[in-house]
Amino acid sequence: MRMSYMTSAVFNQNPSKAKKKADEHPLVITDHGLESYVLFSYSDFQEHWRERRNLLDALRDPSARADLEFEPGSVDFAERPVEF
Repeated sequence: MRMSYMTSAVFNQNPSKAKKKADEHPLVITDHGLESYVLFSYSDFQEHWRERRNLLDALRDPSARADLEFEPGSVDFAERPVEF
């Protein structure tokens, strides 16, 4: 994932510039040369940081599509060496 970097001093002087950069990709804000904060757009937040569900919750989801077919591919173990 590509990121931009900005010092905290530049961020404090021009937060609008920081927001514009964060619209493109995550912006790492450094403080004394060390990464301190990350600024990114709200849409990126929703896409990448929403709460994860466990399998049981996903199966209980009433909004899940029931019309999807699951067809797993076949696995061939014939060519694998066997070790005892």
